[in-house]
Amino acid sequence: MRYKEVLITIFLICLIFAPVEQSLAENAIKASEYVYIVPVRGVIDNGLATFVIRGIREAEEMQAKALIFEIDTPGGEVGSAIKISNAILKTSIPTVSFINNEATSAGVIIAISSKTIMAVPGVTIGAAETRPNEEKYISYWSSALRAVAEKTGRDPQLVAAMADADIVIEGVKEKGKILSLTTGEAIKLGLVDEQADSLDQVVQRIINDDIKNVEVVKADMNLSERIAHMASNPYVAPVLLTVGIVGTITEILTPGFGIPGVIGLIAFGLFFGGSFMAGAAQSWVLGLFIIGLLLLVIEMFIPGFGVFGVSGILSIIGSVIMAFPSLEQALISILFAMAASGLIIYFLMKRITVNPIFNRIILGTKQEKSEGYIAVNKDMSEFLGARGKTVTPLRPAGTAIIGERKVDVLAEGEFIPSGSDIVVIRVEGSKIIVKSIERENV
Repeated sequence: MRYKEVLITIFLICLIFAPVEQSLAENAIKASEYVYIVPVRGVIDNGLATFVIRGIREAEEMQAKALIFEIDTPGGEVGSAIKISNAILKTSIPTVSFINNEATSAGVIIAISSKTIMAVPGVTIGAAETRPNEEKYISYWSSALRAVAEKTGRDPQLVAAMADADIVIEGVKEKGKILSLTTGEAIKLGLVDEQADSLDQVVQRIINDDIKNVEVVKADMNLSERIAHMASNPYVAPVLLTVGIVGTITEILTPGFGIPGVIGLIAFGLFFGGSFMAGAAQSWVLGLFIIGLLLLVIEMFIPGFGVFGVSGILSIIGSVIMAFPSLEQALISILFAMAASGLIIYFLMKRITVNPIFNRIILGTKQEKSEGYIAVNKDMSEFLGARGKTVTPLRPAGTAIIGERKVDVLAEGEFIPSGSDIVVIRVEGSKIIVKSIERENV
């Protein structure tokens, strides 16, 4: 009883003093000035966009004095770059883009979205040509760059020249080339505001001497954002698809459930999980993929004349396409994955033991002459009305013994298991069409 009284007393004390502690914490936050740093490194994708947007939101919640984007990117997915740009433009916090190596391709629009641009000596900014290099993509991308440049007070024509080779700027860029600038050139043309040797120097220039108790906070990716960044990377996603396809098919071909199946599921899990966490795919996309897998399993165990198999494959392809931010990236990744996995599986087929279940999908029986098979090149009307027994399942093609001869036959619109009694109902040239005797007696 005494033990319970002590616990209740401690609980009441915590309940009473909790508001006081919270108030002290809030006062401590208000007493500090924050400078928030968000790294923008590597290939731009949906995972990176999710991380940067979360960083901006946290900076707003703590009422940061300034928001610095440390940029070092070769570019990436245009849609993700525009998402980041829009988030930077919308925030009320003073923003600084610090280019710490390069801001090329899609990275240009992120760099010019801040109110201030600083750069270390010798950076590269520009070279924002679209892929594919077609008029409609160039027009859209250069218009997006112009719009952002106008909002942040920079020369729209100068920025657009980084994407459109047809733009001519006297003394700066001639026709047929894409504009790319160094730090010195960008400062001279007014694109970059000033040079800074390090991130610390950028922070010091932002902080006024009369402001005390300044804390620098640097955002870091959490585990889910790291997975999303990796899985949505346009160079990593096709590899994950390839590993998933190879692992799954190898598992079907080999007896039991082992390492290939686990690796394949992990690869698909990373691909779809990363796309889901990055916001590129909805939960129903993952559901569509699972339905596709289930349909393939049904095709293995329940004869369906390919309906389940085809539906499963289409469902899987559809889910993969929906998981990508753009149709173009999806098609490129799928084609790469199919070509790479096809080559890998071809070489594996020579070394692995085939699972009997696989024979339900692909007929693996070899028709060797030494086993009694004969080539049929003549009229087979002599077999009309004859009875026999199937050697292999007929789905609809297969092999049967009629009389004492082993011949190729076709089932008429039905699946006939091996070992079934059959009758020849029609002969068309060299084609022998049969049906089950059980069905005939029904």
